[in-house]
Amino acid sequence: MSVTDDLSTSLKEAMKAKDKTKLNAIRQIQTEIAKKKAEKGEEATDELALGVISSYVKKMTKAVEEYQSLGERGEEMANQIQLEIDFLSGWLPEQLSEEEVSKIIDEVLSEMGDVDISQMGKIIGAVMAKADGLDGSVVSKLVREKIQ
Repeated sequence: MSVTDDLSTSLKEAMKAKDKTKLNAIRQIQTEIAKKKAEKGEEATDELALGVISSYVKKMTKAVEEYQSLGERGEEMANQIQLEIDFLSGWLPEQLSEEEVSKIIDEVLSEMGDVDISQMGKIIGAVMAKADGLDGSVVSKLVREKIQ
């Protein structure tokens, strides 16, 4: 079953269960997928759907941090957004730990030989191509630490 079909099935289940949190999250993702589809003029592939979900989860993770910084006032909203993130993360590939990412970076650096900070983009690109489930911000941070 494709990701978009799975989202549609989950939407129907959320409607039956009257689960507003899941309902809102799925509708948001489906809207973003439709926008991307219209922009690119292509079919809604699993890759497109997973990209949209990943982007949404990253954006909402930042929103949770902002709401939590508000203290009690933002706590309820932060909890609701966190439920959306947890639900949508079920479709995403499992993220690698920093140790695993570090090993991949070491491997890429040894293949590339002598590198400096000006080649950081090239290094990050090579690392990202090595595995799925990599968080670009983690890769960037670790690469920066290793080549300075």
